[in-house]
Order: sequence, then C-alpha cells, then structure tokens
Amino acid sequence: MAENSRGATYTADSRADTRNSECRIVIADEAKLIHLALRAVFSRTPRFDLVGSASAVPEARNVILKTKPDILLCEVDIAGSNGLELCDWTRAASPRTLPVILTSRDDPLLARSALDAGASGYLLKTSPPEDLVFHLQSVRAGRRVLDDRIGRCRTSSWENHQDRFGLSPRECEVLEEVVLGLDNRTIAGRLCIAHDTVKSHIKAILRKIGARDRAHAIALVLSTRPHEVPGPRRTP
Repeated sequence: MAENSRGATYTADSRADTRNSECRIVIADEAKLIHLALRAVFSRTPRFDLVGSASAVPEARNVILKTKPDILLCEVDIAGSNGLELCDWTRAASPRTLPVILTSRDDPLLARSALDAGASGYLLKTSPPEDLVFHLQSVRAGRRVLDDRIGRCRTSSWENHQDRFGLSPRECEVLEEVVLGLDNRTIAGRLCIAHDTVKSHIKAILRKIGARDRAHAIALVLSTRPHEVPGPRRTP
C-alpha cells in the first residue's frame, strides 16, 4: 500500500495502464443532487462518460447489466438493499465493473466491510471534484483507494477503548487503523509515525486488551459495536 498527496491510500494490482482510455460510469444514489453534481463533474472531465444512473438497487442492477460500465459509484444507504450488497452483486454479474463506494459515512468498519465486499474504493462525498476524478482514475488503473480521512475523528471509539482497555490516545488511533485492516507500513504513513513505532504500539495494544493477535484484537473491538451494517449476502 502507498499514500498519495491527494489524501488516499492505494493498493496496486497488475491491471494495465488505462489512463488514456474512456471511463464509463454508472451512479447509484438516492440523492438527486448527487446525480446532478457528479454529472456536472464528469461532463467537464475528458474521457469520463456518465452512461447511467439509478436511485435504488433493483434499478441499478438493470442499468449495470445494460451498460456494463467501467466504474459503479454507489452510496452505502440506497433503497432496495444496500451499497455493500450491490458491490458484491456487481462483481459477480459484471466482472469488468469496478464498484466504488462514495458516501457521507466516515466509518472504518464500514469501509473495511465495503472492501471485503469487493469494492475497489471507499471515498467520502466531501472530496473535492478534482480529487474524486484522480481517485477514480487510480481505480480504473487497477488500484484500490481508501480515503485517508476515514477514521481520523473517532472520538467515541477512542473513549470506549480508553475506558475498556486503558489505551493511550495514540494506541487508540493505531487500534482503529488495525480494525480497518491496514498493514503496519500503511498505518505508519497515515499516522505519520515510524514503522517500528507502529509495531511497538501494536505489541502494547495486544498485551493491554488481552488479544492473541490482530484478528483477535479486531474481534474484541467489533464485540463493542453491535449495530454495524451487516456484510453482503450474495444475491442471485
């Protein structure tokens, strides 16, 4: 993984360079203003073509099957199901289509669930238009993109970790990054600390919370959050 100056963390794969090819996009979002705003952004962006839009999951499935877009931009909360299930369905029904969550929900666990469901990115709607375009170009080139603002202001979670486990504020930050599924080097980059410092923090965190390993630590944290959005269920 690597960080970019535009505020996102990237994971690369071997997809060919597609910077000069057309990028066909479908939007799935209940908010009409989002449709209008994105249409305006893409209309003035070379090689970006908005080929369809939907305000509910059943409609989105029909549009995806009809247009076979390169990228699906969808919100987590959408009528007819949810964005995570739509990502999961899209990966099976239209393998060339790369689902990207574009949401107002700054939630590390939700971002992790989205990536586990097959999303190629998790971005916030507060991203400047030029950053959004840049991130979508990165997705098109085969990278997975995670908005670096995700989980930076998790005050309630930190207080929970401090009260329950006796963690320091920095240890709370590191634990939130671990829950998001990031590796040590990526955590170091996001928090602007040394790689060895991250390892030391994680060792202390595991000892304080009584966890055997990172997976056990994540399970302990999840046990304090019973109301998270459920993971995707494969839809025929």
